[in-house]
Amino acid sequence: MKLRTHIAFGLLFGSLLNYFLEFGFGFIMLTGFAGFLPDIDWAMQFKWGMGNRHRTFGHNIWFILAVSLIGFIAFRSYILLLGLLLGMLSHLIADSLTVSGVYWLYPYGKDENKFQTKGPFSMYDENNKEREKIIGTVVLTLAGFLFFIKEMEFVLLSVEGVITLGVVAFIGYVLMNKIDEVIKKLIRELGL
Repeated sequence: MKLRTHIAFGLLFGSLLNYFLEFGFGFIMLTGFAGFLPDIDWAMQFKWGMGNRHRTFGHNIWFILAVSLIGFIAFRSYILLLGLLLGMLSHLIADSLTVSGVYWLYPYGKDENKFQTKGPFSMYDENNKEREKIIGTVVLTLAGFLFFIKEMEFVLLSVEGVITLGVVAFIGYVLMNKIDEVIKKLIRELGL
């Protein structure tokens, strides 16, 4: 999956938790950024020339736990711990939808094809690239919708309610799309 899709899934997971537990906007941003982190192994392979690393080092539960614990130990923040866990987990769930899949307990099970989840999407198929764009747009819209709808009161079963839903979904998409651009720019400026 592409960077935008991973950020979108992270934003959605953060928005979902914020919707129910009110962690705030910063938490949503954190989960969006953490949605990218497992692809550090992509940078290791393709940017830093460290050999065949993508979908290995960063795409497993051990990496998620290690990074989250390091973040917690460094900052003593349960919100940071939860945001890192949730964002990186969203990445692995999204990559589990691809034909390459994810070995959740890597390196355990890799040779025997155990502990792997995979799905129907090939990122080399042009049709699936278009589907991924659509999925990313829907996920960003849903994330923004959840963020805004939490603060609103309206009657859903009315013309005004339906119009409000449409407007909130559109504004939510615009907001989350801008957040996605900011996170991507930050990642690129960090050289990742």
